[in-house]
Amino acid sequence: MIGILIFTGMLSMVSCGNKVEGVSGSVLTIEKDGTVHAKIVEDFTEGYYNKEELQQVILEQAASYNRNTGSGSVTVEKVETNEDMVTVQMTYAGVQDYASFNHAIFFAGTAKEALDAGFDLNVVLSGVKDAMDTVGESDILGMEDCVLLITNINDGIAVNGKALYVSDNVVAAPNAKTIWYSGDENGLAYVIYQ
Repeated sequence: MIGILIFTGMLSMVSCGNKVEGVSGSVLTIEKDGTVHAKIVEDFTEGYYNKEELQQVILEQAASYNRNTGSGSVTVEKVETNEDMVTVQMTYAGVQDYASFNHAIFFAGTAKEALDAGFDLNVVLSGVKDAMDTVGESDILGMEDCVLLITNINDGIAVNGKALYVSDNVVAAPNAKTIWYSGDENGLAYVIYQ
């Protein structure tokens, strides 16, 4: 049970399987086809578990999810320990699989799809290049050629494109390709990217 609790805690620190320029640690990457790559990087304390036990727990969790959904939506690519760190690389078929597997809010789609899914779009987002450039719900709904990301994940998220508008609890990298949610656990991060 302790291994599952540790693993569950690790999954809240998920990150990308690809190298993201200027970003280290745990980051998710959303690919153009919707696939999500995750690379979890955390402290590794041998006293609680060993690499083999950790790997077994992760593989069992992924297999259980895939059995329950009837698909191979979650793949464990690598579990590696190096000194005091553990790195786990995983691939998810889409943002919904990531959200379900990790019990997180992680939506990426059109604004209309977000509205249909029950998300509140009565928000004000500020421009990444110019914070004085703001958009509201009607503007967001009109951006049909953009992707709206809504999440409560605190790790970096590399988007397939550049962040154009963000909520006030989001920090964007200088190149606007990676964002971080800096808000509290109960809030949501909103990002429009293209």
